[in-house]
Amino acid sequence: MKALLTAAVLVALAGCSSTPSKMTDAADRLERSAENLYEEVRRDDDTSDAAREAQRLTEAADEFSEDLENDRDREELRERFEVVAKSYHELRDELDGEDVDSDEGEAFEDVTRAYLDLERELEYRRVGAL
Repeated sequence: MKALLTAAVLVALAGCSSTPSKMTDAADRLERSAENLYEEVRRDDDTSDAAREAQRLTEAADEFSEDLENDRDREELRERFEVVAKSYHELRDELDGEDVDSDEGEAFEDVTRAYLDLERELEYRRVGAL
């Protein structure tokens, strides 16, 4: 009986370890959606400020994902998220001043959902935003 219980616990733990965490999922979605937004924005104008900011966000999201994969501690991830947050807010401000088409708008909504999910998982709050 004890062996069966032990085996069941090991199987359950193995299943948990292969399932991505909410933070990993949010980071992956942010990375993909930022890349998609970058492609959408630069399709219209590869040299625009919005394209440059979208590229920065894509790079920041990629670096955050790498840190997450390398098992950085929560505090290190929050520090890296500072870069993501700064890039996200600069891109949002840039897009507010532009005529955004529907594909770009949808792509930015995907970025925003992933960004907010990641922010929530990190329990991160921008001090300057309060």
